[in-house]
Amino acid sequence: MSAAPVVAVPASTAPVAETASSRAVATIVARRIGSSLLVVVLALALLALVWTALLNLFDVSTFVGKTPLDVYHYLFTEHPARGVRPTSITAEAARSGLRSAWLVTLLDAGIGFVTGLVAATVIAVLFILFKPFEFAFMPIAMLLRSVPLVALAPVLLLIVGQGKLGIATIAAIVVLFPALVNIVLGLRSASPLAVDLIRVNGGGGLKEMLMVRIPAALPAIFASIRISVPGAIVGAMLAEWLSGFTGLGGVLSAYKGRGNFGGVWAVVVVSVATSIIGYAVAAVVESAALAAWGPNAGKR
Repeated sequence: MSAAPVVAVPASTAPVAETASSRAVATIVARRIGSSLLVVVLALALLALVWTALLNLFDVSTFVGKTPLDVYHYLFTEHPARGVRPTSITAEAARSGLRSAWLVTLLDAGIGFVTGLVAATVIAVLFILFKPFEFAFMPIAMLLRSVPLVALAPVLLLIVGQGKLGIATIAAIVVLFPALVNIVLGLRSASPLAVDLIRVNGGGGLKEMLMVRIPAALPAIFASIRISVPGAIVGAMLAEWLSGFTGLGGVLSAYKGRGNFGGVWAVVVVSVATSIIGYAVAAVVESAALAAWGPNAGKR
């Protein structure tokens, strides 16, 4: 009798699998970066076309309505046409003032974004773990949500103050409620079979949350992140508009009062571009995270 051939089996295929998985994630991220860049460029180009068309359609006065080209001249041309930029402001001063205001708003919106998202996640988890908490908190949430932010913001600024805390609070409230609804739905979308498996094996609510519900809610969490980026910027600018002359909102108010409509349109352009780019960055991060850890990670 001849001996059966011996087949060599690799000691471990884990490194190969990890490499393949890393390449798949990198491919997904690269594709998302490319599509996001294309979306940003197309969105900005489309906005510029619609902007110009609406100014012409409604025959807006050139003193108030500025075109994208006017905004460019406001920021980068030393001697623009009359009415584009006040003669007391140079192009360098215009860019410097706008840059400083943008950084302030970015910080205010960032604080509000993180605070609102963390608060929404914690409250959503408490909704799932403790049912009475949902019944106690939801009427308050609905009451706050039903009040227009323009009416609520001045009251909050009087209570909290007009500094960073007040501005961040308003930005956080803008982020909180849409994120809360999405995250609660995501946590409740977990597979009942997976939840039962944890319970049958003696796992409690916290283990069920960490092992089943949060991984299942990752798509909803990242969707909340995407929609919260523009919301945080809008909330921060509204609070800055009401509280003083700092940030893009405050500078917008100051420019409007001085009749510097070129500056007003420049602030609008910067805020819109920041929202679009922030949304695109969040989408890229979402693609990487879901490809690595999402419910369908490793599946084609």
